[in-house]
Amino acid sequence: MRLNTLFTEEPIDFESRCRTRIKVGLGIAVLGLLSLAVMALGGQDMVFCGSLGAGLMAGGILSVRRNRRYLKDPALRKQQEVAENDERNRLLGLRCWAYTGYTMFLLLYVGILVSGFVDRTAAMVLLTVTGVYALVLLVFRIFLQKVM
Repeated sequence: MRLNTLFTEEPIDFESRCRTRIKVGLGIAVLGLLSLAVMALGGQDMVFCGSLGAGLMAGGILSVRRNRRYLKDPALRKQQEVAENDERNRLLGLRCWAYTGYTMFLLLYVGILVSGFVDRTAAMVLLTVTGVYALVLLVFRIFLQKVM
């Protein structure tokens, strides 16, 4: 299962990971192109879509180029594979995701408190986002307890 390979201590197949990143990068670039098309059809009011589209395209293309370079250059591939499979780096990554999740939850809570004084609609949107976030967190917790 894909989730098990993300959180285990076993080395991960770096070539398949790079190929997956290339496919995802291409998908992101296509989404950026679609966003640019929406901006072209929408006119002046769609500057945000154009900026988002340009950023997505640039990020997707850079991701594809970087991962293709890893696959072509054996020395660079070995260096990056060691860096990604290093236990310390993986532990730092997991802790970073955990701290980011906790911080996001707290920021959403503070946003709900503040937005309650400003706008009821914003408060309801933030309540909904926090509820969905908590639900996804609970689902993954139950799922991972069964799998691991």
